[in-house]
Amino acid sequence: MPETEATPQKPRILIADDSKVVMLTATKILDKHFDIVKAADGQIAWDTLNSDPSIQVVVTDLGMPNLDGYGLIKNIRQAEQEDIRNLPIMVITGNAEDEAVKKKVLEIGATDFITKPFAGAEFIARLQAHASYRRDRSSLQESTNIDLLTGTLNRKALQQKLEQDIAFVARHGQSLVVIIFELDNYKTIADKAGQATADKIVQNISKVLTSAIRREDSFGRYGAATFMTILPMAKIDGVVMLVKRLCDHIKTFTYKIGNESFKFTLSAGIASLPRGCPTDVKTLFAGAEQALENAHALGPGEFQLLKLESNRADDTFGKVSIDDLLEIISEKERPISESELIAAEKQLQPLLALISKVRTGVGRPT
Repeated sequence: MPETEATPQKPRILIADDSKVVMLTATKILDKHFDIVKAADGQIAWDTLNSDPSIQVVVTDLGMPNLDGYGLIKNIRQAEQEDIRNLPIMVITGNAEDEAVKKKVLEIGATDFITKPFAGAEFIARLQAHASYRRDRSSLQESTNIDLLTGTLNRKALQQKLEQDIAFVARHGQSLVVIIFELDNYKTIADKAGQATADKIVQNISKVLTSAIRREDSFGRYGAATFMTILPMAKIDGVVMLVKRLCDHIKTFTYKIGNESFKFTLSAGIASLPRGCPTDVKTLFAGAEQALENAHALGPGEFQLLKLESNRADDTFGKVSIDDLLEIISEKERPISESELIAAEKQLQPLLALISKVRTGVGRPT
């Protein structure tokens, strides 16, 4: 039998509107060309986006219960997940809605408008264009390690780099530090000044942080307004001084928009992995996030340090050499854990046994 070509998969779009009439009309126009997911309000749409990564375009009304279109747009543009944050958003408007409304939704992050009553051919063409752009952008994002807004490493690349650095410090018995920085008042700025301005501020903060790290360190965008720095073989005292200096420096920033000025604060969470302690990406991410949460509890512009440590002697055994422990003691870098002492004792047992034999005259060397 001759081979048949696979039917091209239809782009998957989400339509959020509480009007059954509008939903029915849109479905009749678009159903042959798109895989449609329906939501009766903004909250349902937001929950759907967080559970369905295959959606390529969002079409939303503005006036809806529970969460309106404005709130949905803000949630999307301020999402931690990059795939959600970059979704094209088409807003359904009526002829009665003035230019001020359109200007406002553009400022908070809308991509396009479609006016009721819908012109079928135009509606289809514009949605196909947005779906194609989304598909191309996603392909680019998957094939690169760069965050498109800041030009730094993206979250996927940070995870890969952290895996490499964990393996490196484990082989060489070195320390590792991970820092998460977060712009505290990002959502307030985005709400008041618009998404475009918030994006510019994120770019500026990124440049400041990038300029402060060493060549051997890695830096990237971790979330909408969060950044991560990975520092192999870094001295924790120096890291703490660096973080304090950066947090204090950001407090001096002022961004003016018209007659309004915005002050910034930057919070930070530091996760420190001592020499020889085994770990994984998930544990280090969780440690840095917990430290950031602890910093938030103190108020804006603060930072906290969380020292990670293994509590199993078998984990440490063979990973920390006696020389490493002596160096840690001599430099007073940190306290030696009980598990490390037990591991060191295991390593020294053959030598201790020989010393004991020599002292008793049983195994005196010739």
